[in-house]
Amino acid sequence: MLNFFLPHFGGTSSNQHINVLIDLVRLGLCPASNNCYDDDHFLNHFILPMAVSTALPIEEIKQQFCQTLEQQNTLILSAPPGAGKSTCLPLWLLTLPSLANKKIYLLQPRRLAVKNIAIFLAKQLDEKVGETVGYRLRNDSKTSKNTRLEVITEGILTQIIQNDAELSGTALVIFDEFHERSLQGDLAFALTREVQTELREDLKILLMSATLDIEYLSKALPDAHLLSSEGRSFPVEVSYQAPKSHLRWREHALAVIKDKMFNHVGSILVFLPGIADIRFLVERLSAEQAEGVKVCPLFGEQSLKEQQQAIAPCENGQRKIVLATNIAETSLTIDGIDLVIDCGLEKVAIYDSSSLMNKLMQKQIAKASAVQRAGRAGRLMPGQCIRLYGKDDFERRPQHSVNDIQQADLLPTLIEAARWGVAALKALPLLELPSSTKEQQAWQELQSLAIVDGKNLLTKHGDKVSKLPCHPRFAHMILMAKNHGQQATHLACLIAALLEERDVLGPQAQYDCDLSHRLQLLIKGGSNKNPLLTRILQQAHRLAQQVQLRFSIHSLDLAKAGLLLAYAYPERVAKARGNHGDYICVNGKGVSVHEQDALANEDFIVIAQAMQRDSQLNVRLASHISLVEITEVFSKQIKQQNIAKFDGKSGRIITRQQILLGAIVLSDLPLKQAVTSESISDMWCDLIRKKGLGFLPWQGKDLALRSRWQWLNKYFPEYNLAPIDDHNLLAELAIWFAPFVGDIKTKAQLAKLDLSAMLLSLLNYQGQKILTQAAPPVYIGPTGRHCPISYDLERSPKVSLPMQELYGLTQTPNIGVLVGVNEQKQGIPLLLELLSPAQRPIQVTQDLVKFWSGSYQAVQKDMKSRYPRHYWPDDPANAKATNKTKRHIKE
Repeated sequence: MLNFFLPHFGGTSSNQHINVLIDLVRLGLCPASNNCYDDDHFLNHFILPMAVSTALPIEEIKQQFCQTLEQQNTLILSAPPGAGKSTCLPLWLLTLPSLANKKIYLLQPRRLAVKNIAIFLAKQLDEKVGETVGYRLRNDSKTSKNTRLEVITEGILTQIIQNDAELSGTALVIFDEFHERSLQGDLAFALTREVQTELREDLKILLMSATLDIEYLSKALPDAHLLSSEGRSFPVEVSYQAPKSHLRWREHALAVIKDKMFNHVGSILVFLPGIADIRFLVERLSAEQAEGVKVCPLFGEQSLKEQQQAIAPCENGQRKIVLATNIAETSLTIDGIDLVIDCGLEKVAIYDSSSLMNKLMQKQIAKASAVQRAGRAGRLMPGQCIRLYGKDDFERRPQHSVNDIQQADLLPTLIEAARWGVAALKALPLLELPSSTKEQQAWQELQSLAIVDGKNLLTKHGDKVSKLPCHPRFAHMILMAKNHGQQATHLACLIAALLEERDVLGPQAQYDCDLSHRLQLLIKGGSNKNPLLTRILQQAHRLAQQVQLRFSIHSLDLAKAGLLLAYAYPERVAKARGNHGDYICVNGKGVSVHEQDALANEDFIVIAQAMQRDSQLNVRLASHISLVEITEVFSKQIKQQNIAKFDGKSGRIITRQQILLGAIVLSDLPLKQAVTSESISDMWCDLIRKKGLGFLPWQGKDLALRSRWQWLNKYFPEYNLAPIDDHNLLAELAIWFAPFVGDIKTKAQLAKLDLSAMLLSLLNYQGQKILTQAAPPVYIGPTGRHCPISYDLERSPKVSLPMQELYGLTQTPNIGVLVGVNEQKQGIPLLLELLSPAQRPIQVTQDLVKFWSGSYQAVQKDMKSRYPRHYWPDDPANAKATNKTKRHIKE
């Protein structure tokens, strides 16, 4: 009986209804035991709270709202779950004189909510859906010429605006549950906002939600008027039961659900991240199901009929456990639910540019989502919420989730933007923009498919693509398939429909990534009642109708699957590269097919789906393609080049003729004709870039030149010499290296090159002169000896020579300053290593004057005893430098 009355406690209920129900219970004519409650519990916890306030909370602001809507064109309404913003407020609008005889669109982010809200609102008017209130979905609609309030999804609104830029006859567009901020929703809002600001100043926009980021929206929409409503006064008691191990949260959830299944008297709503988690719990709960309890899965990929069965009222005496994804977070009231169990997780579709597909990632929900989930327990009665995570965990979570536009595939949005006539998303009044890099990459993908031109304007082909109700890649594939005949077009429609659904082979397809096996299943099992297969075939029919064909599943040539798939994913044509199951794609990315998979032996494949695992891309769905088909599809993109390659075994250059498609080498044959010097130079440059400068035959003089040059650049940057470090040398190979190697064909010949002379080509005559004078290779002493200078970036340059050859010098030699140029600037003193007649180090100094007047005396004494035949003057500063013994000096 409870399930009969509760749905009618909406805006049209009255205290009389409640009082009648109370009397029935007290008289025993409406036994509460039918719903597992005793009469007192039933009255105190369900009926009496409703008797206190039978009108929905939104009624309190009805007059204020209607007056504001008359005066303002943009409104933001914040109202908690259960306030009546979706099921009561839209009915007011039908009575407003300013909206009379005009269309009102009510947007819902979920298909299930669209249909249920439309049906509920029509019942409040005592009409059938499709009369005053109707709905429109992509493949299902109920409207008539009398329909004024139309409940739709965001994608439908986008198509309405694209076909009628002024929204003729439309007075108001309502964006319900706007906090969900899907990419489609953001685009639909941006287009509506542009219609309002540029074409229709009288068009009204209303944004509604329970958890809106009001501060952010107020800044983004400064003309918007803010309103708020209180929620229904059914308290929800929140508790926390975190698992001992986060890795075993499923088992923990199962234990909590089992306990409540046997010990809780009402129905339960469990929020889970994904379908696999739902199936895990359905299987285990069904094995130990309590009497009178029905386990109902609820997720987006079910048919609308299956979803409606999950939220339908229970039969008398029954309870239910609804296992749902975040589809049940908003806009749905599930009868009898007074307990929510929230795992705190969700699966989010994030576009991966590496795999070119959306991948589902499990993430923690934000606080706003947690509040929405808890509110499901208090829609019709006081309730409870058990969060399967800690309170401190909840407090650390962000207030709102990352918006879709930052993590979703942009191609469908960009094609709609191009269809609208803009070449960049910043031209639209979007509430948030994606990163410029992500947007640019998406535009380039559309350009590669000839959907937009170089200026991001829609091409004629792109205009046709935009009209097909599927992803732009698949629409492009269908249109290109028409060049191969009707059967190929039928197959393309089937592939497109197949790829937009989950894998028909399910989890058992771990080592089977062949697309043709799925197509065979559709062909053989198309007539059975499998809802997934039925949906795919229905979508294939619709796509075929869009290109003026009557779809037929018979006589399809599945061998063409790879050719057709190559039109959708040209960058994911891949070639085997030696190792079993290892492939390289046209875009240069490496992918792997499991070695047990039949496709692992194919020379060429086209990848429809891949997934990232650690650092490896693994193929999930692909098809074989022949070299002939690749040549047919990519005739304009295939290039031929003659190259020179270095063969490490022989140490020689070998010349090849290659046929290339992006990073794939389709053909690699010996080249009979002579290769150009430019090609040889390019080969050597590529080889040096890969192997590094260490591959070159550096001699001592070459390394010394680089040391001098680098030292001068560090300590005297004002000379502005070209940089000589490894990074810059590799960047400038075309200048100092390539011009000298055009005739070099072996590594032995390479070893004979004068690298010093090649490096000096980076400097003009003046630069070479500066290098020679400011950083000389040798120091010429007073006796004429040429002593090599060693340069070190961390210390002063050093020179070693016999101490006797420095007699008479009263100043330490300096380097770094040009003779006759900037003589006011002091150079850097050489570090002098003074040697004995036996060439052994005696002393190191940078100050000869201090040495002569200081420690020389001790050195002189030692040298006289060791080398008595040599000249050791008492006043070395005024003595004559010599390289002779005393006997030769006298002579």
